[in-house]
Amino acid sequence: MYIQTQYDKIKIGKAKIVLDDNVTIVENIDRVIDYIQEHKVLATKARQYFAIKEIQNLNNILLNPLDIISARPAQKTYPNINGIYLLLRTMGILRFDVSKKEIVIEIDDELLRNWKTLNKTEQYFMLLEFWLIQSYPKDTIEASVNQPLMTLNEFFRVENGLSKNKIIEYLSYIPQYYNLALCEMFGFVDIETEKPIKKNSWNIVEITVKPLVKNIFSLFVLDRETRMMLVLNPPKLGYFQKIFHPHFKEFENILEYPKEVATQGVYRLKISLGKVYRTIDIDSSNDFEFLATTILEQFDFDCDHLYQFIFFDNFGRKSNIQHYHIELEDENSFYVNEYYLNNFPLKENESFKFIFDFGNLWEFNILIEKIDEDREIDKVIVVKSQGKAPEQYPDYDEEW
Repeated sequence: MYIQTQYDKIKIGKAKIVLDDNVTIVENIDRVIDYIQEHKVLATKARQYFAIKEIQNLNNILLNPLDIISARPAQKTYPNINGIYLLLRTMGILRFDVSKKEIVIEIDDELLRNWKTLNKTEQYFMLLEFWLIQSYPKDTIEASVNQPLMTLNEFFRVENGLSKNKIIEYLSYIPQYYNLALCEMFGFVDIETEKPIKKNSWNIVEITVKPLVKNIFSLFVLDRETRMMLVLNPPKLGYFQKIFHPHFKEFENILEYPKEVATQGVYRLKISLGKVYRTIDIDSSNDFEFLATTILEQFDFDCDHLYQFIFFDNFGRKSNIQHYHIELEDENSFYVNEYYLNNFPLKENESFKFIFDFGNLWEFNILIEKIDEDREIDKVIVVKSQGKAPEQYPDYDEEW
């Protein structure tokens, strides 16, 4: 199996490009969305991945399910499920209903209605753009790299000198298994497998590159500089429509998102530090600097260190709202004195973190219990207080 040889031998067709009949990604996405709507699908508490009990059921409903031996399969055990989860999170269609006992995955009904207005070609290329251009795999599924486009370009042009066994050995690194599963579902490759010989393994024996991948990649991946531009400065959603419409006339529309509206009202927040917690009501007109000060006051901490809020938005991207003495990391970072609760993307029953003092690393969990849009308050109200706060500097009086 020489990926480069196969890829380079493919001649780009001058006739109209036709999506392969074996493209399964759109159908698989629809099946998973339907399954979530028809069943109570649970998520893990740590990262809101598909729960262990859901993985095999989800695999079984897909076209071409994977044959993997696992008694307790995590999401990453099944690369096809991991890849589909990445696309659903990047699309922003998943919602999470959080309670004390469990987290239930739900579908954003309004966005789903917009999704269903698209034809199959439009859905295919929207998913392709979510994957190659818009996704943040390191944040969303804890992948080792954040650049599917660069990774796949390297994979399809892998060195001639690598033997078949070496290529298979490296698949978990390049292109990574979730990317390979998506390549098959997008119609880029055919993958031949055998019965797994050990637990948690996808036993791949042959990969055949299909013409569709070169026909599509040749239209927008021109050189390394272009690829780097797309990765480092992702264009506005809809970039692929401009690229592919001349070749796929039916690709006329892109997915439309409901307009974001500022949330005016009162947030009820449960702020926990271990088993100790404070529940407060705070008006949405306040910024996150005020929220940070309020949290520290409720736990009798001095505000004498740097801090940041960390959350994952509805698109699976990690974002920081941080102290203004910390340099902003990227476009998903904001300053606490410039970001207000009424612009916060998280909804009721979703949570985020407050990290204070990067030396001692105090980590507070903040649950949005309720958003009352019919209220206004001019000061913070403590609704409930449970437990004695720990000392900020427990060893301060010890002799040195």
